[in-house]
Amino acid sequence: MTLPQAPSPAVLAQLLATQGGAHLSARAGQDAQGKARSVIEIRHSDPEIVAQTRQNVLRACQQAKVRAFVV
Repeated sequence: MTLPQAPSPAVLAQLLATQGGAHLSARAGQDAQGKARSVIEIRHSDPEIVAQTRQNVLRACQQAKVRAFVV
């Protein structure tokens, strides 16, 4: 999941604390055009848990008014 603009550290911590069962981690990166992006990685061996956690993070992003898209 990519965040086009880096959220504040408090908001990022809130997003990483989202429940769902998968492991969440964040890193700073760049897109193909060299623009800075924040990336939240969602990892778990069960794709259903990944999907549920992704939905929970997307909802948390909406509530925090943070733009996000799935890649």
